[in-house]
Amino acid sequence: MTRIDVRLELPHPINHVWKRLTDWESHSAWIPNTVVTVTANTGGIGSEFVGVSQVGPFRLDDPMTVTELSPPTAGRASCTVTKTGSVLGGTAGFVLTALDDSATRLEWFEDVYLKPRVTFWWTAPFVFAAGTIAFRSALKAFARTL
Repeated sequence: MTRIDVRLELPHPINHVWKRLTDWESHSAWIPNTVVTVTANTGGIGSEFVGVSQVGPFRLDDPMTVTELSPPTAGRASCTVTKTGSVLGGTAGFVLTALDDSATRLEWFEDVYLKPRVTFWWTAPFVFAAGTIAFRSALKAFARTL
């Protein structure tokens, strides 16, 4: 499994950042070459969505299920999703911490592996390098949409 962590401080209140990050389909606006579609909306845990990323002829479907959801309380919020597809496994999510009334720290994480897991050991360095660059870029794009 490869762990990717990206942190970003945002000049926006925690409730605003939370609302935007949990609007799953809006991720399409800031994750490059990806369209996110909600497939089951429970309004919380159990919601399902799929991110379809495509570059040229290469396409990756990344279905996910919300497995943990803690809305902002006492200056902290978090969300975890489980990757349920046939290519990517693991979890992803974020933790928000209010720095004050108008600033929030976003900590985004991905614990991912390629399936089948036996082949993952040799792909881990590539997944880590590419994933870190991709998520840092995506989160900077997210910040510009706030």
